[in-house]
Amino acid sequence: MKRRELVKIITLATGSALAIPLSGTLLTACKRVKKENDSEYTLSYFKEKEFTFLKELLDVLLPETDSPSATDVGVHQIMDTIIGSVYTPEQQNVFMELFQALLVFTENKELTTAVGQLINSDKEADAKAKAGLLDIKQQAVAYYVSTEEIATNYLNYLPTPGAYESCISLESVNGKAWAI
Repeated sequence: MKRRELVKIITLATGSALAIPLSGTLLTACKRVKKENDSEYTLSYFKEKEFTFLKELLDVLLPETDSPSATDVGVHQIMDTIIGSVYTPEQQNVFMELFQALLVFTENKELTTAVGQLINSDKEADAKAKAGLLDIKQQAVAYYVSTEEIATNYLNYLPTPGAYESCISLESVNGKAWAI
């Protein structure tokens, strides 16, 4: 066997060995339990109290309107899975520190009011809680628009995009933003 062929085979074997577990993790991260079966969901990262708070917070950030709420499409489960299985231990520690600061800030307050106060706060003492809120908000929006239900039913979705057109009217895309 020639050396080049051996190197190709070793490279393919190594790539496959690394890709299989990673693809399994990504596919499980996308799987979600229906909202009515939320009690059957197994937590990856959060404790039950924290997970309940996260669900309430997500419904304040992305409530149900003419489109489903964040928890209706499983954003809370996606966040739990991603943080639990993709974040490094250092990233998990930083996230939890900010999340705990957010929990302390909202303690004994109505959540909608507390979120509004925190967004408008410039106090140094609220910096960690505000950073935690912004982190959760960014993740929530990203995971929300990436869910199958939102992307296909509430955004323009074209699995195979066509040619790029830089200036188009909103009417030509049915008044919806593109999912991809």
